[in-house]
Amino acid sequence: MRALLVTSELTFVPENYDRFILKMAENSHIVGLIVLKNKDLSFLAVASYLFLTGAAPLLGKQLIKNFFSSSSRKKADIYQNFGKKTWFLDSINSPETLKIIAEEKVDLVVNARTRSIFKKALLSATKFGCINIHHGLLPKQRGLMCDFWAHLDGEEFGFSIHRMTSKIDDGDILKVVKVRSSRTSYLESLLLSSEKEAEVCAELLREIDQKQNNLGTIKNFAEHAKYRKNPERTDFLNLQKKGIKV
Repeated sequence: MRALLVTSELTFVPENYDRFILKMAENSHIVGLIVLKNKDLSFLAVASYLFLTGAAPLLGKQLIKNFFSSSSRKKADIYQNFGKKTWFLDSINSPETLKIIAEEKVDLVVNARTRSIFKKALLSATKFGCINIHHGLLPKQRGLMCDFWAHLDGEEFGFSIHRMTSKIDDGDILKVVKVRSSRTSYLESLLLSSEKEAEVCAELLREIDQKQNNLGTIKNFAEHAKYRKNPERTDFLNLQKKGIKV
């Protein structure tokens, strides 16, 4: 099975999500990496606001560090060392993506930390479809920055991997993984999660290959699901009041 990994040029995860992305370069099923170009000055404005207002000084500092790092070049170099290609695209739904899938004979697309909504042409372009790593415990934790809200609300923390549809956080669930939270540092929890994601994703790719995508799934529905949005300044301050650095 041949899988294509998709991620964003800039994330707020420490090390810019390298612990996951670089580990996946070693995986025999991954044939290449698409990096979506999302870096713009608005991120610096957000990062400065988080840092200067004291809402999330560590997160703001980390975002600034990720913005100016050479992480994307590092990712491309590592993938090249494993004989794999890296493409930098403006949109995952571009004709270029479909061309890459066809030329590389891709069976599966893995979406990791992008906020892209895949269109039907892309969702149907591969033999095994597309899967997403969602940073919350489906089916209840839905929406944006579920990992943050889990820390704020004192809920269990982790990630889910699900089949993708044209709807957000939709599609049958393949894996739900609880991760040990540091409970004192939000960013440290994200690092722990990224390491676990690499392990679980590699295991899932083996299962998909061995069973030719015929896996048991969990229905992605919950009556009391929480749909989250980006946190505001008061939410960050409330997290700090709980003794969790952010």
